[in-house]
Amino acid sequence: MKHIVSTLSVALLALNVSAQDVQPEQQKKREKVRLDRGPAMYITTSTGINNNTGVVGFNFELPVSPHVTIDGGPGTGTWNHKLYIGAKYYLRPAQRGFAFGTGITHATGTRGNSYWATTVYGDRRLIRFNKNPQTNAFFAAYKYWSLGKQYNRFYAQLGWSLPLSAGDKITQLSGPATTQDSKNSIASAAPGGPILAVGVSFGVH
Repeated sequence: MKHIVSTLSVALLALNVSAQDVQPEQQKKREKVRLDRGPAMYITTSTGINNNTGVVGFNFELPVSPHVTIDGGPGTGTWNHKLYIGAKYYLRPAQRGFAFGTGITHATGTRGNSYWATTVYGDRRLIRFNKNPQTNAFFAAYKYWSLGKQYNRFYAQLGWSLPLSAGDKITQLSGPATTQDSKNSIASAAPGGPILAVGVSFGVH
C-alpha cells in the first residue's frame, strides 16, 4: 500500500511540474493571439483643430478585422455639438502604427448668438447671428503608439476637413448690414480645413 501511495505521489508531482512548464507557453500563445487581433472595442477621448469630435469629445472604435475598424462619437466645439462616423485602415494588425481614415462629421450650429461686428456704417454693434449646421467629409492619417502593456494607445492625427453644406455658414438676424470681414471672422470658426488632433484610447477586452 505504501508503495502504491509513493508511486501516485511521484506521478502527481511530475504532472504538476509538467503543467507548470506548459502553462507559460500556452499563455504566450494566448497573448500573441490577443495582440494580433486587438481588443473588442476602443473608447477614445481627443482634442484638436477640426478634430472629428470637436474641441473635446469621445468616440467608440470597433475592429471588424485585424486591419479595419469603424468608429464614431459625439463632442462639442466652436460650432456647438458635433457628431461623426468613419472608418480606418491600419497598416499593422492589432490597430497600431500608421492608419488612414475617412468619414463624415456634422456640427449642429447655434441659433441667436450675439457677436460684436462692424456695420457697413463703420460702427461696431452687438448683432445676433445663427451659426448654420455644417456637414463635412474628412480624410486623415493617424499614428498610434502603445501606452503600457495593455491595449491603451496615444495617437496623432493629420488631415483635411472638406465642407459639404451649401449656402452661407452664418445668417444675420438683427441690426444693419455688417461688413464682409466681420462675417468672415465669425464664419472662420466653422468646421473645415486642416485637421491637427491628438487623443488617447483605451482598449476594452
